[in-house]
Amino acid sequence: MLSGKQKTAFTLIELLVVIAIIALLLAIIAPSLKRAKEAGMRITCMSNLKGLSQCYLLYANDHNGKIPSSTTEGAYAWVNHAGLAYYNLHNDPMMEEQQREAIRRGRLWPYCSDAMDAFRCPTSRPGQARSYSMPDSFAYDGLGILAVSGASESMIIKSLSAIRNTASRMLFIDEGWATPASWSIMYKTQQWWDIVPERHASGTTLSFVDGHTEYWKWQDDRTRQFSKEASQLENPNDATYWRRVEPGNEDITRLVTAVWGHVGWNGQSGTDR
Repeated sequence: MLSGKQKTAFTLIELLVVIAIIALLLAIIAPSLKRAKEAGMRITCMSNLKGLSQCYLLYANDHNGKIPSSTTEGAYAWVNHAGLAYYNLHNDPMMEEQQREAIRRGRLWPYCSDAMDAFRCPTSRPGQARSYSMPDSFAYDGLGILAVSGASESMIIKSLSAIRNTASRMLFIDEGWATPASWSIMYKTQQWWDIVPERHASGTTLSFVDGHTEYWKWQDDRTRQFSKEASQLENPNDATYWRRVEPGNEDITRLVTAVWGHVGWNGQSGTDR
């Protein structure tokens, strides 16, 4: 007769069942965890954009309403890359430092309390110091872009007092890649120029002149395809040369309206702000 308690253990079948249950639970939970992480990064991104907008408004307040230019070189540029690198294609610390130096040389930096991270989305590529850009509508010292976009010089914004609809006019966009100029989109044609990213569940974040931020989820499959293909390039800015025409793309219409105040392909023109 055996004395004491009889030892027990898992059988192989029971162990396999437990492992299968754990794997199933992880498969169920993983997408939720990914969405939660992405939501957290979206909140951080929107917070960064809001902070930049506040810096912009502080600058304007100190300069009688005059605002920095959205171009990225020159005396009035919000970031000044003159003589410095725009891209860090190979995660070179020296190149990243040049991007940071461009930020420090820009008009906004004295108002940003040394918040270097405020210039980039947390989902940006490693080594990328800036992912946010300003649109062409503020590029008052780089008017050459107008000949391509179809906008007129009278539509360029130089001071806050010139803007009537501050809640609907884009100030910053998470471009996903810091291109060597202001962020461009055609005015008279439904056509892409600069890239848009597919971040935060297939969209991007923007801030507006009144200081509020928004997340825009892409509505058109062509927008999502454009952003995916661009992100696969070593230098996503190469996609700006595609200049894809996409009639009826709701995302293009919405972005053009945010940049220029209205679309220009229905015979509209003027200086409404």
